[in-house]
Amino acid sequence: MEEVRLSAHVSLLRGSNGGAYPYGNPIRVRGGDTVVQIDSSLEAPATSTDLVLLSHYHEDHVVGLGETAAPLRIHARDLPAVTSWDEFCRYMDSPPEEIGEELRRQFRWSARPDATALHDDEVIDVGGGVRIRVVHLPGHTGGHCGFFVEPDGVFFLADVDLSSFGPLHADLESRLSDVRSSLARCAEIEAAVYTTYHHKGPYTERAEYLADLRRHTAAVEERGARIRDLLAQGVPADRLVGRGVIYRLDGRRPWYADAVEEVIVGQYLAEFTGGAQRADEIAR
Repeated sequence: MEEVRLSAHVSLLRGSNGGAYPYGNPIRVRGGDTVVQIDSSLEAPATSTDLVLLSHYHEDHVVGLGETAAPLRIHARDLPAVTSWDEFCRYMDSPPEEIGEELRRQFRWSARPDATALHDDEVIDVGGGVRIRVVHLPGHTGGHCGFFVEPDGVFFLADVDLSSFGPLHADLESRLSDVRSSLARCAEIEAAVYTTYHHKGPYTERAEYLADLRRHTAAVEERGARIRDLLAQGVPADRLVGRGVIYRLDGRRPWYADAVEEVIVGQYLAEFTGGAQRADEIAR
């Protein structure tokens, strides 16, 4: 693991392969005598810190959190998912047998029923004049958050990863409308440094950041256009999975690809029809 100084009070803990899953790039914030780690990773577990803030509850962000006594905080909408394995699986919208015990072992998943809630735009005073502002960016999960560190001007976007692949939003409380509003909010925030948990950054040039954000955002409309094209070709709504809407036909399909595509395609179908029922039910 490489520690990269982003500013006077913030360091990036760069994981293998640029922090691509299952690895990641948490950040550490130091103010006064306090060390705060935002997210935990396989190579940089948050075990030697005074406070842990989580961007969301996914397994690659909560590594080994049963091994530290540091207080743990996560947005209120994601809080239940770190309190028990059953709630984690429910929020992932997958049965435990599908998620599997191997994932639980790999990421050293532990329940943290003592975790407490973060709230939209809450400001955490770290000490020494350093503050961390919660930036709620729902879509990836219902409670997914970025964090803005002041006075340094460092914006941590977490899993708004700026990849050209585009956003993933396939959990129980994931919403396509939230994805759009969160991406718009990311475009509005001016920072000295932008960095993500996976793949991209750090950026010190706003123009470069905005260019990658536009490419990331473009995937949202491109997916919708592909679905409309397939429907126009006569492909039934329940046969859209595995046709290149999310994962390329000539690329690697992870084990969870069908489940992710089913939910995300369903969200688009629900938006097209104005339906209020669960998107994955429409896809089925």
